[in-house]
Amino acid sequence: MPTKDLLFVVDTDTPHRDMMAGWLQDQGYRVKVFDNGELCLNTLDENPGAICLDINMSGGLDILKRLKLANRDIPILVVTKNDAVDSAVEAMKIGAFDYMVKPVDKVRLKTNVDRAIEMHTMVTKIQRLQGELKKTYSYKNIVGQSDAMKQVFAQVDEVSGININVFINGESGTGKELVAKALHYNSAYKAGDFVAINCGAIPEELQENEFFGHEKGAYTGADDSRMGKLEVANGGTLFLDEVGEMPPRMQVKLLRFLQDKSFERVGGNKKIHVDLRIISATNRNLEEAVRQGNFREDLYYRLVVYSVFIPPLRERREDIPILINHFLKKYKSDITKKITTVSSYALEALVRYTWPGNVRQLENEIYRTMVSTRTDTVQIENLSPEIQKFREGSVGEDNQFIPAQENQERPVTPAPVSHYPPPPILSTGSKFDEIEKQAFLEALNRANGKVPQAAKDLGISRATFYRKIKKFRPVN
Repeated sequence: MPTKDLLFVVDTDTPHRDMMAGWLQDQGYRVKVFDNGELCLNTLDENPGAICLDINMSGGLDILKRLKLANRDIPILVVTKNDAVDSAVEAMKIGAFDYMVKPVDKVRLKTNVDRAIEMHTMVTKIQRLQGELKKTYSYKNIVGQSDAMKQVFAQVDEVSGININVFINGESGTGKELVAKALHYNSAYKAGDFVAINCGAIPEELQENEFFGHEKGAYTGADDSRMGKLEVANGGTLFLDEVGEMPPRMQVKLLRFLQDKSFERVGGNKKIHVDLRIISATNRNLEEAVRQGNFREDLYYRLVVYSVFIPPLRERREDIPILINHFLKKYKSDITKKITTVSSYALEALVRYTWPGNVRQLENEIYRTMVSTRTDTVQIENLSPEIQKFREGSVGEDNQFIPAQENQERPVTPAPVSHYPPPPILSTGSKFDEIEKQAFLEALNRANGKVPQAAKDLGISRATFYRKIKKFRPVN
């Protein structure tokens, strides 16, 4: 008979304790016996599948409460005297799995223990599956397998469970709000609301009212009291998007709030306390704004406690085929056409393009091409003219792309220079070939060598995939 789960038997009645232990061992269970509850509590890290507890022992109900507090998932079968059924009822209210009356019947003991073990196994399995699902979907809508994005995911994992102010920096369109939501929905504040404020979109004269709300009669037209975003986000997360655009007067008020998480509504004098998490983001260089006197240094250090940088799309080009496939699937229900692939020429142009608008621009481009495409494959001619030019050509030393079909003295104007690191310089063909090769080989590995699945994952036809693989793995 194979060895089953570990069981604990806690009973001061030695003969009865040994009898139960013997019966359970005969059924193949591993059994540990204890003559007091303290020893059982100290050994709980061995994670027994179930516990049989004498509820009439000294402090029996207290031991039960402490066992449930220590690990509420372990089922506890209480054993009571025939004339002490009231204590068994109390034990059931506390959370006991079931109760048995002394002397315990052998068949009833086996039946109850088997049921308890089955429930514990099921709970453990559900928790494990929930953990896997959380890991799988914790970055829902954040797509990427590049090393740069893996670093972002690792940072989200690292800081999600800690109530620390997180600052997200990255160019416009990189997905800062998606990362903020991932932090929220994996935190202790996930039961509350995720409330976003775009600090650059609200007129300065309305920002205080937006944040703090107002009391009735606070100003002309304030016919009713109104909660601000801070109160709405109580118990959840407040996301300060484009915080670098916040005017100086509002910076002072936000700093005052961050000191003790309390504020007063406009026109009110009652202190309101809230418990929430603060996540801020901007596409500006906030350090430079501090140096120039446009952003308060004390507020900067309040917000930028833990920093996450979202890399621009041009620095993680290997994610572009995966993102394309994601958007093809995302919008397939929005249009009546069945578009599942991108031609190799179109893919080459999409990967080579510099994407000044980052992932948001790529998403809009794919959606637009799906609307205009007349076949089941996105072709090079379906792309925007500025992207089509990137099918062939090279990048010069000044990072200006020079189309192969045009005079090299008339280069395409490069994207505006920002404070972010410049895009990598692509040499003719070699850089793109390496990125493309990596994307194709990784897709093939993920699909366990199955070309149809790998082609589907990349959103291209099988014929294109076979042609590319032959190019990257030439036959000797």
